[in-house]
Parts: sequence; structure tokens; C-alpha cells
Amino acid sequence: MKKILFSINTFLVGGIEKTLIEILKNESLKKYDVTLLIGYNLGELEKLKNEIPKYIKVRYIFNEDFYVSGKKKKVQGNLKKYEKVLEESTSWLKKIVFKKRLNSIIKEFDVVIDYDMTLASYAKNMPLTKIAYCHFSLFNYNRGIKSRQEKLGKRLNDYDKIVVISDDMKKEAEELFPFLSEKIVKIYNSFNIEEIRNKAEQVDKELLDDNYILAVGRLEETQKDFTTLLKAYSIISKEVEEKLYLLGDGRHREQLEELARNLNIENKVVFLGFKSNPYCWMKNANLFVHSSKFEGLPTVLIESLILNIPIVATDCPTGPREILENGKNGILVHIGDYENMAKEMKKILQNPEIRNKYLENSKISIKRFDGKIVIKDLEKLF
Repeated sequence: MKKILFSINTFLVGGIEKTLIEILKNESLKKYDVTLLIGYNLGELEKLKNEIPKYIKVRYIFNEDFYVSGKKKKVQGNLKKYEKVLEESTSWLKKIVFKKRLNSIIKEFDVVIDYDMTLASYAKNMPLTKIAYCHFSLFNYNRGIKSRQEKLGKRLNDYDKIVVISDDMKKEAEELFPFLSEKIVKIYNSFNIEEIRNKAEQVDKELLDDNYILAVGRLEETQKDFTTLLKAYSIISKEVEEKLYLLGDGRHREQLEELARNLNIENKVVFLGFKSNPYCWMKNANLFVHSSKFEGLPTVLIESLILNIPIVATDCPTGPREILENGKNGILVHIGDYENMAKEMKKILQNPEIRNKYLENSKISIKRFDGKIVIKDLEKLF
């Protein structure tokens, strides 16, 4: 039986973790010996861990408090200055220990799937089949700094295959790193369409009775840009009956709550925090809005298509244009353009015929992301 190792640095509540769970849940993996290797054991912050199938073994590289306490505080956004200095001063030691433990573990496996590319600096000397997963636009990776891009290209060359999750990402990667063209493979994220729809029928006891617009994601402004969404909503808040619900948590929550107060919309904006089942909230939304500056293939947009919710999304690199088929399945707006976002939000909320046109188109589009198809493409690589 072939031994497969999936690797991820932290296991939190983001889109990457959710897509990984969908792969691990696929019945096809039962014919392999599969282990999930997580870099840091973050305990109670691993809210999705109970969704990992029982037949998947879970191991950690770092369990000890010395290694994980700083990482945990950083994730929560409450790392003090002196603690940050301490983290940086001991980073060399952690790298040495990480490498030693990693090398000991990978000897047991035939294939490693580096699901968040955090093993890139160690890949060159790993004596097994190595597959990297890229979840974000490579043009935006490391803020697009040329020297870092060149370094990334060299490290990616140490893998046998490089998975990107959209056609746009594949095109970007081949333009940026033409010497990697033969290694780059596009595989869409995996979705269990039936399970998502079933979960959407469950009723959250906290589900409110409001009509609402919904956004879902980490409250992380460097990527997700909820600032633009709040500004857009402030323009139409008095013209539409819908409140704005933000589902997710992150280090910029307080900053966004303050912005809502400054925009005088705090009474119409609800910060829901993390929800173990976001689908019932999604299904009941009148509109889904996605405001990111960059992505790979945003999971929440595909889930919104599956649940037949009208969508307004930024035309960010990469994914939204591909998912929405150039605007056929939803409305695309420029990144950061809160005035146009407000106009399109209002238009789709107040015009049922426009909304229904997008919803009808989206029903055909979702078949591309069926997990039963996606897993076969991944299996070919190992």
C-alpha cells in the first residue's frame, strides 16, 4: 500500500484547510496509507480538526509549548513586542529542529503533498515524490518582490509536480516561471456538492431573522479587504433592508468593527465570528459579496454557486473571473472600487430578474468542482 503524506504548517479555519479536508474525505484515498502532518499543534484553535476522517492519521512536528506558544499568539494577533523579538531570535533553532524531525518522518513515505508550500526550503533533499500545492496568485506571492519570486521559482523546481488550482493561476505560473511549465498541473479544489447542500438545510439556533448580505472569510485585511465591503455597504445601507453579516474571525476584527462605527453602520453590521457550519448562513443570504485583493480559487464563491446565491465579487487575481465564467454567473467589480461595488450590490438586490438570470447560469457551472472528478486528477500525480 502506497504511503501518502499531506503536509500543512497550521490547521486553522481558512479556505486552504477546508479544501484539504474535502480531499481527505474522499473515499478513493482509503486504498492508500494516508497521514496528515501538521507543523504546529495549536490545540483549541484547530476548530476543523474533528472533520478529518478517522482513517487519516494525524501527526505534528511541534507539540511542545516552547515551539507553539509564540505561533499561537501570532495567529491570535496578540504577540507582544518582546515576544516577537524572542520568536525571531530563536527562529534559527526552530528551523534546525523542524528539518531534523521532518527528515525523520518523510523516510516512512512514498509521496509528500506539500499543501501550503511550507516545505519548499527543505524539498531539494527529500528522497521521495514531491508535490506542491499553490493556492494563491504567484504574481502576488511574497508581495511580488522580484528577488523573492526568483527564490520561489528555484524552490518550486525541487518538486516533481506543482499543482495550481485555476486556469488563470496556471497561465500566470507558466509566464512567471517558464522553466517549470512541464511540472505545472491545474487541479480544481474538491467539493462534496451533496454534503454542502445537506449541511445548508441544517438550522443554526443562532440564525437571525434578518434579511442580509453575507461575506465569509478570515478578517485579514492584507488579502480579504473587508474595508472596501464596509465602505460599499455604507453607501447603500439606508436604501436596502438587508443587514451586512460578516462570518469569520481574524486579527483585524477590532479594526473593522471600529471602521463600521466610523461609517455609522455599526447597527446594521453583524460580526458573526467563526461558525462550524457556514452553509445554513450562506443559503439564507440574499446576496454574497467577496472583496479580496488576491486569491487562488476562492472556496466561498464556489460554495455560493452550489447553494445558488447571487454573487458580487472583486475581479482579483486569481479565481473569481474563472469561477463566475467572465461574469456569466455573477457580477465582477474592480478591486477596491467600493462605489461600483455598492451600485452592483444594490442592483442585484433590487432587481429579481437580474438576480434570477445569474442563478440560472450558475446551476450548470458547478459540475467542474465535483470531488469525484478532482480526486482522479490528483491520484494521477502519485
